[in-house]
Amino acid sequence: MNAIELLMEDHQKILRLIEELESVEEKVGTDPTDTETFNKLHQTLRMHTEIEEEIFYPAMEGFDVARQIVEVAYQEHDRIDQLLSHLTTLTPNENDFQEALAELGNILEHHIEEEEGILLPSAEELFEEVKLEEMGRQMEEMKNSSKALAAAMKRRSN
Repeated sequence: MNAIELLMEDHQKILRLIEELESVEEKVGTDPTDTETFNKLHQTLRMHTEIEEEIFYPAMEGFDVARQIVEVAYQEHDRIDQLLSHLTTLTPNENDFQEALAELGNILEHHIEEEEGILLPSAEELFEEVKLEEMGRQMEEMKNSSKALAAAMKRRSN
């Protein structure tokens, strides 16, 4: 799987998990499944932002067409991290959780639109398939590394 396919797959998974959590609002009491869904979202988002910042964004920063979007993306990652940290202190069926989740969803929708509308098509034009495949391989390796996950979770929660 190349880098573009991998990032787009992550985007879809993240949006599905948010959608699942948005339906929790109506429930009374805490359901362990909802907490598990949030934990999946948390882990997926942390690793996704980590692979973007370690592999994809550095490759894109060298190109004028992407530089400004990448700068904004880093700022959005910071806000995503803040919201994730806040969400870890709440339970999915609380109003505060749902409000923070809605804000996270809005930021992510904008973030994904920018990436899928500008950055990923630019990467497809700028890089040969071999480079996209290599970045995808590196991203997969990172995602499958427990050390990389532990580093992503620790670094992003500070």
